[in-house]
Amino acid sequence: MRKITTIALALLSTTALWADDAKPWKDQAQLSYLSANGNTKSTTIGASNLFSWTGGHFLLELPAGALNTKSKGERTAEQYYAGEKLQYKITDRNYAFEKFLWERNTFAGFDHRYDVSGGLGREWWKTVKDNFLTELGGGYINEQRVKTAGRTKFGSGRGYAKYARKLSATADFSQDAEYLHNFKESRDYRVNTETALITSISTNLSLKVSYGWKFRNLPPPTFAKSDSLTAVSLIINY
Repeated sequence: MRKITTIALALLSTTALWADDAKPWKDQAQLSYLSANGNTKSTTIGASNLFSWTGGHFLLELPAGALNTKSKGERTAEQYYAGEKLQYKITDRNYAFEKFLWERNTFAGFDHRYDVSGGLGREWWKTVKDNFLTELGGGYINEQRVKTAGRTKFGSGRGYAKYARKLSATADFSQDAEYLHNFKESRDYRVNTETALITSISTNLSLKVSYGWKFRNLPPPTFAKSDSLTAVSLIINY
């Protein structure tokens, strides 16, 4: 819990640091907290941050986050991640990208995961209300599994799609879907999705309700194939 609190304070400090800077810099901090008491006693606290910079044909994104859940005094979920993504605009709708992600999630079966990839993306629909884009590429994944499960390394393929729609002046909907293919073991494919609804409270504050689902067809022994997370979060935009 102390780790999550420290990260949350750091994210809020980052938003304050960049609040007065020029437009090329944007920062979005997201904080979530859920407490249940009674028949079930549990607490969930999460913090994430997305820092982005735009310059010429380039877009740089730096995501990071953490999640911690305790139930009846025992930790039942713990996740940390950090990464970067650099895009280069080729035309008005086409771009090339490279990305790196580090992730730790022992409750999903791995101590460390390093994911490096690159590819091409295209915005197929780009209107005032609708935006639909896809990405296709490949890369390399190095994963250290928990305890004695060992390490796995493989070349990967990646397909990604995102649809976003502006429902009103203060409400937005988005749907993300990602498919990761293991070229070493084709049965070990993964699917990640997120459905989100964001409502603006003020110029800098928004409320986000989201449902995330992660599926792995060949998880480590004793681990389930899928994980899901429903969250209500406060978003601070600068």
